[in-house]
Amino acid sequence: MPLLRSALPCLAAALFAALPALAQPVTGNTGSGSAPGGRPANSRIGLTVEAGFNGRVDLKAAGLAAGDMAVTQTSAKLSVPLPPVGGGWFPLLSLRYRHHELDSAAGTPLPQHFQALSAGLGLFGYLNSDWTLFASVSPGVANAGSGFTSKGMSVGVIAVASRKFGNDFSAGAGFVFDSLARGSGRLIPVATFDWSPGPGWKVWVGYPRTGVSWEPSQGLKAELVAEGDFGSFYVTEDPRTPRPGQVRLDRTRLEYRAVRVGPAVTWKPDPLVSVRLGAGVVPMVRADYEARNYELRSEQATGFASLELDWRF
Repeated sequence: MPLLRSALPCLAAALFAALPALAQPVTGNTGSGSAPGGRPANSRIGLTVEAGFNGRVDLKAAGLAAGDMAVTQTSAKLSVPLPPVGGGWFPLLSLRYRHHELDSAAGTPLPQHFQALSAGLGLFGYLNSDWTLFASVSPGVANAGSGFTSKGMSVGVIAVASRKFGNDFSAGAGFVFDSLARGSGRLIPVATFDWSPGPGWKVWVGYPRTGVSWEPSQGLKAELVAEGDFGSFYVTEDPRTPRPGQVRLDRTRLEYRAVRVGPAVTWKPDPLVSVRLGAGVVPMVRADYEARNYELRSEQATGFASLELDWRF
């Protein structure tokens, strides 16, 4: 796959992974002044680009061997803060793209590509001195195959309310909704908390990342993280040539889920630039044609590696 084709499809998928990062810099105390355009001075346009590779796994469906696959992922996010509304509410525009390319054995009942493109409008604000709310609506399109079609149009919604219990602890709850999904990925409850047990340490639960981190200096952070890679995609054509009696896998939806667990290191050579390297284990991969009652499951764990570049300007 040409490098340019991999990178362009990336204009913005990490929004969900970056929700806490996008919200935290936007505070109600803007005594440091405002940047051009009326944004809080510490809220900046952000561009995040990520690439990752999941190793090869064998797949089974209904107890039978169903091929294998390795996955190369590329994604990107562009976020643009807007002027505050009503003094305490901070809107955010985003554009995001993600692309999964599968290297699979002949006959594996999966498309060679998953891709999604969406625009989002988010809003972060203070309900009172203790409670905050983040909500986002993201219309877009997500297809499995070589191109986008109207059948892949969807709306994603996320809403999370969080309460501050002290300077070192906050917790909240909410949900994530995907109109394209028909199975377990359609509505996902979300519980969150953020705890700082000591200087430089943080423990958090969120969507889609949960983990613990240690920041020995402003330019370096180490993490141990579990994170999910979830998505629903419309499949126009059956990726196989179906035989008589086989379940057809065209004109339906595919729900993809993978979990990655491992350490990561983030280096900030500049206050506005960060580089994150991750590696570890993928204990679970699922690809579910939910409406066809046909699910593929990974047979064993595999490894992964990832690289993320973030630039604020």
